Amino acid sequence: MLDRIGLDRRDRRNLLIVIGVVAAVMAVVSEGTPAVRLAVGVIAGLISGVVFVVSTVVINRYKPAHW
Repeated sequence: MLDRIGLDRRDRRNLLIVIGVVAAVMAVVSEGTPAVRLAVGVIAGLISGVVFVVSTVVINRYKPAHW
């Protein structure tokens, strides 16, 4: 499915890295029980993943040809 919207293999790898790093950082710095920390990490990771996909697709679609 990610191929259809214009993400190549490198973009998919970067997507997983972004989701993992943001989720881990948010789980560590948030306050609450371990379940709350895990939920915060998952939600923040998914939101950052969506933002990454949207921005990558827009950049790939409208970037100049010399990039």
